[in-house]
Amino acid sequence: MSSRMSFVIVVLLIPGCAGSPEAPSASPSPESAALETPAPDDAPPAAAGAPATAPPALVAFYTEEQARRGQRAFRQVCSDCHYTSEFKGPVFTDVWARRTARDLYRELRRTMPDDNPGGLPRQTYVDVMAYILELNGYPAGADELPPDDQVLGSFRLTPPEQGPGR
Repeated sequence: MSSRMSFVIVVLLIPGCAGSPEAPSASPSPESAALETPAPDDAPPAAAGAPATAPPALVAFYTEEQARRGQRAFRQVCSDCHYTSEFKGPVFTDVWARRTARDLYRELRRTMPDDNPGGLPRQTYVDVMAYILELNGYPAGADELPPDDQVLGSFRLTPPEQGPGR
């Protein structure tokens, strides 16, 4: 039996994303934020005057239950040294914008908890990561965030207030 998990891809259309870069666009709601899938490098450029293409597909790949487990773990393990405010809003996006979900996962495992880095189960780290994503307005989906470097490395953390490709 394969250990790979299948993921449901949620496609969200964000108003203004298909417009020209100079055109002002509406800010997406926090519910429309997600992890951006990388665009294929071999996509042909749009012809002049051609209709705009749809924005890239966005992925939500943690569950609400996983975020609740992450919240419990954060309270039990992390809250002795950290406040949730350290992991949300510009404090988070200024550091993690355009980096991969794998980068965040590896940083958490490498540095936390302070007195025992890497000492928690791999699942606990991704549960805490799901909680951090929830704090930042990334939407929950039908499948859990896996502790799989290959899967996590295939997604860039797109700041919720900016939307994909900005």
